[in-house]
Amino acid sequence: MAVVVEAWDGYRVAFTLGELDPLLGKAEVVLADRCNGAMLDAEDGPFRLAVAGDTRGARSVRQVVTLQLVAVP
Repeated sequence: MAVVVEAWDGYRVAFTLGELDPLLGKAEVVLADRCNGAMLDAEDGPFRLAVAGDTRGARSVRQVVTLQLVAVP
């Protein structure tokens, strides 16, 4: 299984369940609707996904519109 996160512009990233399991991968992933107490603006919101510890920001997604749990063959 994998979690697929999609942005308004069609950009997608995927996480295996193992990455998200605190006993295995321990990836710290945050889905935010606010920054410093204020709602995210249209450029970043309605939701933004941030991944702590990634050396590049490729899996940090702004303007998140869907999260899907999908089976990986």
